[in-house]
Amino acid sequence: MATDCIPQVTFEFQGLRQPVVARFDQPHASSDGGALVLKALDDRLGVTQRLAESLRDPRQPGKIDHELLELVRQRVYGLACGYADCNDAARVAQDPVHKLLLGRDPLAGPDLGARSSALGMNPGATSRCDATKSVW
Repeated sequence: MATDCIPQVTFEFQGLRQPVVARFDQPHASSDGGALVLKALDDRLGVTQRLAESLRDPRQPGKIDHELLELVRQRVYGLACGYADCNDAARVAQDPVHKLLLGRDPLAGPDLGARSSALGMNPGATSRCDATKSVW
């Protein structure tokens, strides 16, 4: 049985002059829009910033394409969106919402760290203190 898809939904909010239109037929659509709320909360609390600061980055500075904070945020936000491992890292690397979460232009901005970068986070990053040695 085929599913009827709704290509557009319009929301009208009190206090806004124009309605908010959500379209689901766009080529750069993402199902992870709710992560923007998580980003706002993280910006306020600084959780990923503190987590990145607690890790030692053993990589050679001249060979780094993605900063440790970006990789931490990509991993944390990915986990929150239901990506339990790094198998989806290549798709998430091009996802417009995930790019926006890291402060990049959703369409023209560079891709995020792909699987090899994200996997490198797991065993290679070690903590400065014993309490957080096995973050991942």
